[in-house]
Amino acid sequence: MKNSYLRLNELKKVTGLSSSTLWRLEKRGEFPRRHRLSIRAVGWIAHEVEEWLDSRKLTQQGNLQ
Repeated sequence: MKNSYLRLNELKKVTGLSSSTLWRLEKRGEFPRRHRLSIRAVGWIAHEVEEWLDSRKLTQQGNLQ
C-alpha cells in the first residue's frame, strides 16, 4: 500500500498548529515523526496524522464529560 504524505503547509492547515508547536510535539514524541522525502523535503504520513487527530478528539471528549 502506498502512503500519502502531508507537506508542512498542508499539515499546518489540517492541524491548525504552528510550525514551532508541531516541532515541539514531535520532539517530545507526542506527534508523528517526519519522513525525509528527498534531500530538501520532508513529509508526514497522512494516516498517522489522522490517527493523531482522532486521538486528540477522544481526549477532548473525555475531558468534557
